[in-house]
Amino acid sequence: MTQSKLEQILKIDNESYNLLRVLTMFMKLDKTQDVPLQAMAVFWFVATYQNCSKKNIEEHFKMSKASASRLTDYLSRYHRLGKAGLGLISKESDPKDKRKTLLKLTRKGKDLIEKSFSTLYEDVKDYEIDYEE
Repeated sequence: MTQSKLEQILKIDNESYNLLRVLTMFMKLDKTQDVPLQAMAVFWFVATYQNCSKKNIEEHFKMSKASASRLTDYLSRYHRLGKAGLGLISKESDPKDKRKTLLKLTRKGKDLIEKSFSTLYEDVKDYEIDYEE
């Protein structure tokens, strides 16, 4: 990257640029397609409200049971039709009510959260050395 392109990047506010980097990181988690924005939102909801239920997701995002199931399956170990999911969340039966499914982050999901936060709070100026030609 040339110095002039770096200067253009530095004119963009740091937080917006880093948020874009985090979104791009999420989109590239699935090698077959871009990760949908709804899946990212559900992932961050689970990260924020550990041990939440699928019902909480349905209510918060005003989505159908089918949509919530599809998205949580995609984020968990197994996706539709037996395909591998992203493995970012786990789905467990609520010990108090077996009809409820509780959602929480897996180790992979926690690692992604840590990487996201470190990316969000990086200073773009720290990359000056990396971009020099």
